[in-house]
Amino acid sequence: MYALLNEPAYQTVSKDPTPSVQRQNNSLITRLLNLKLIDTKTSMRLKSNTAVCPRIYGQPKAHKPNLPLRPVVPNITAPTYQLAKFIGSILKSSFHSEYNTPDSFQFTEYIQQVTLSPDYVLVSFDVVSLYTNIPTELVTHDIIMDWRNIKVHTNINLDLFLELVEFCIKSSYFRFREKHYKQTFGTAMGSPLSPILADIIMENLLQTSIKRLPFTIPVIRKYVDDLFLALPKDKVQQTLDTFNAYNQHLQFTKEEEIDNKLPFLDTVVTRHSDQTLSTRWYAKPIASGRLLNYHSFHPLSMKMNVAQQFIKRVTGLTTDNCPNLQQNIIFQHLRRNNYPSSLINRLISRNAKIFCPSNNSQQPDKNKNASNTRDPPNDSSPSTDQVYRSLPYVPSLSTSIVSILKSDYPNVKIASKPISTTSKLMLNVKDPVDPLLQSNVIYSLPCGNCPMYYIGMTRNQLKTRLYGHKTNINQYVRLKTDGAITTDEQLISLGEKTALIEHMIKNDHNFDLTKAKIIDKTYRSTALPILEMCHISNTANTVNHRTDVDGLNTTYAGILHTLKTTSTRRNRNTETSDDSCFGSQLISIPPYAISGSPSSNQTLDHFVHT
Repeated sequence: MYALLNEPAYQTVSKDPTPSVQRQNNSLITRLLNLKLIDTKTSMRLKSNTAVCPRIYGQPKAHKPNLPLRPVVPNITAPTYQLAKFIGSILKSSFHSEYNTPDSFQFTEYIQQVTLSPDYVLVSFDVVSLYTNIPTELVTHDIIMDWRNIKVHTNINLDLFLELVEFCIKSSYFRFREKHYKQTFGTAMGSPLSPILADIIMENLLQTSIKRLPFTIPVIRKYVDDLFLALPKDKVQQTLDTFNAYNQHLQFTKEEEIDNKLPFLDTVVTRHSDQTLSTRWYAKPIASGRLLNYHSFHPLSMKMNVAQQFIKRVTGLTTDNCPNLQQNIIFQHLRRNNYPSSLINRLISRNAKIFCPSNNSQQPDKNKNASNTRDPPNDSSPSTDQVYRSLPYVPSLSTSIVSILKSDYPNVKIASKPISTTSKLMLNVKDPVDPLLQSNVIYSLPCGNCPMYYIGMTRNQLKTRLYGHKTNINQYVRLKTDGAITTDEQLISLGEKTALIEHMIKNDHNFDLTKAKIIDKTYRSTALPILEMCHISNTANTVNHRTDVDGLNTTYAGILHTLKTTSTRRNRNTETSDDSCFGSQLISIPPYAISGSPSSNQTLDHFVHT
């Protein structure tokens, strides 16, 4: 990663650019609002007040020599994330490609209809590091050229739209090992704006380059930065040179067919003697072949679905009349993942029709289309809008819960989620986020004079909330210095703000704000009040008012009591209290926390959040 960051596209900066970029972002949103180009609700969504510097990590390209890294900058915490999504949605609405193939199934359907001339050869072109090599001036040029289509989907004028796009591109920065870097060229892989910009650049590159060629290209399909083409045998290099001449930063590599075969996506295209084309399901030599293992801790229905979808994928992407080969591939892959032979044979028999040449992968789509032609439901019937939620998978218990919900709430669809995930077994490859910069958290503050704790929540960054506590404490110290007593109106009014300051006034105690600890967190801000009430309810030595949990539904009483009883019993046996009994996102553990099992932690976490 250090070698990658030494490239000219990146440069170090002396401090975290987040505050500056956040101010610029909010200023641009305010301009859009004042010009009445967006409404108040949209401006609130696009503005950022809790941004955190993105943290870069690298994905090894296992299929290439020396394992080069693909740099990924997850921009979801960046101040420009929502603005980039907003601009990207406008561009997506106006963008239409004649070369794009959205997935392998549509590519397979397209390739079956192709018949080549004998003097043509199959070739694939691939752009070297597309995202990080997109020039900003090329983006500006292509947006201006396509503005006639873009302006239909927005009331923002061209100059301001270009300013927004340029701001999002140039505000690409990140942190690695406590140092801050700025991306000076290209777009970041991880920004919601990058994919659509790459699509626009590639589309205009193709249209311009094809016009410069003195011959026609009968077959050309594009998937992001991968191209599949059919070219005259003696024109391959000329085509490559023409594409590479479009822009010095966008350079292609090529791969020609070998033995009349060429891989593309997860298919391998075969050219037959009659010049027709067919496909077969294909996996790269480096592919592990790993599916959801039959012995894994998941519902049986999920494993069955994985096996069935794998069968449909192999058969749907294979247009050769070779059912035995398909069955061998399916059988070997599923057996490698410990699926029983009898189950595999039963699934293959159940899907026997798709092995027949007359029943190809398009058949399910026809059935689907046929089902869509049914009469629409009566307007007077109740709404059938589906609601999707996930719950942790616990044998027997999860099945019972799903059964109850299915009978009482037929529109609620439950997906099982494993309690233990691989991310908990692997090291975090990204820099940790400073706890003071985290938002949507539950935190605790210890009293400096007694074993009591204050539990609070904040949707803003923790440092912002602590600053509010600091302001109240300073006001209390000032009033106390001026000789105020607990019956004074100013102190009474101050004590009504939080239970923390009330405890300080009544007992003349102090809270050390530097010892604040995050005891729970969530990405869903709507779950914060419930999580806070759960923590207050199950903590005996808290200064919070018992009225603070009045809003907690009695549905939670049983599980909270069970967790508290179980963890108390464990404390007596182990004489430890090092774990919190809440939340799988624990950052730091206060001394008061009650021990609990990991399964209980996450069950409550999912239970509250859903």
